[in-house]
Amino acid sequence: MTVEIGEATDYEPDAVVNCGEKLPDDAIAAPNPVIIVEVLSPSTRAIDSGAKLADYFRLPSVMHYLLLRTDRPQLIHHRRTGATLETQIVWSGSVTLEPPGITLHLGDIFGA
Repeated sequence: MTVEIGEATDYEPDAVVNCGEKLPDDAIAAPNPVIIVEVLSPSTRAIDSGAKLADYFRLPSVMHYLLLRTDRPQLIHHRRTGATLETQIVWSGSVTLEPPGITLHLGDIFGA
């Protein structure tokens, strides 16, 4: 699923949660992405944590941007809080994403 930032910029994240009406089966873009997930790799780490971070939060619907490390069980959670972003690094336990009301358990994600 593509996330369109502007006329000349779009990305295909590893996962996206879109809120709103059900999308048609042939939809290729998420019109209301609320959660965006990228799995970090050495070749994409700088882009995912820099340019994409800034671009995704240009969209008013984006509330959470999650970066998953592949070299260790670690989740980096960027969250919109009004006019600012809050970042937390999580090594264990769980993260609740409000909205839309989803709880992620790191043990389920990383198999720990």
